[in-house]
Amino acid sequence: MQGLNWSLNGDKRRLNIDSSSRCNLSCPGCGRTHSVAAGTNGSIEDMPMEYFKALVRPENKITDLTYNFALSDPIYSGVILDQIAHLNTLDDRPRIQVSTNASGRKPKWWIKFASLLGQRDRVDFAIDGLEDTNHIYRVGSDWKKIMGNAEAFIKAGGTASWQFIEFEHNKHQIDEARQLAKDMGFKEFRVVSSTRPTMSEDLDHIRKNDKVSALSN
Repeated sequence: MQGLNWSLNGDKRRLNIDSSSRCNLSCPGCGRTHSVAAGTNGSIEDMPMEYFKALVRPENKITDLTYNFALSDPIYSGVILDQIAHLNTLDDRPRIQVSTNASGRKPKWWIKFASLLGQRDRVDFAIDGLEDTNHIYRVGSDWKKIMGNAEAFIKAGGTASWQFIEFEHNKHQIDEARQLAKDMGFKEFRVVSSTRPTMSEDLDHIRKNDKVSALSN
């Protein structure tokens, strides 16, 4: 259950991929959650390296590569570190953006991850609330692991952004979460309006433009 798509925007040529079909969460608005529940999730596998190398070969002129948490959480891919190491060998290396809940792996892995990324690269931590609310949508997440992993990544020099999906059950925590993000060293705090009406909520009042706070230079 791997996926990819291309997009063009001016001179930018963006490739979005799922390099594996692995995820440890069961978010109610995710298509993967429903397919797993229906028994149609397919095999658990990683993208073969030769396939990845063919996608990012220089003649494809990829400017931006994203792992956007669509069908899997990128950190569970068994090949993502090898993929980034390969990108680092390219003369015209694309910018990398990774989206993750960060509820897995150990701090040592996150330190290695940060060492492979450059200043132009960014990791978006999908954390929808604080310790008492994040797990309501991010079903199966581990708050203490998330915080420990984010801390290790940031201290190792990684550029991190906190993405907060606003729901009825967590909107009262936005300011507190923004301050926590700033204290931890996140570069950005992004509030995203939910388009996924889960938990029988009326979300019409929070469907508006994304709100982004730059937390540091």
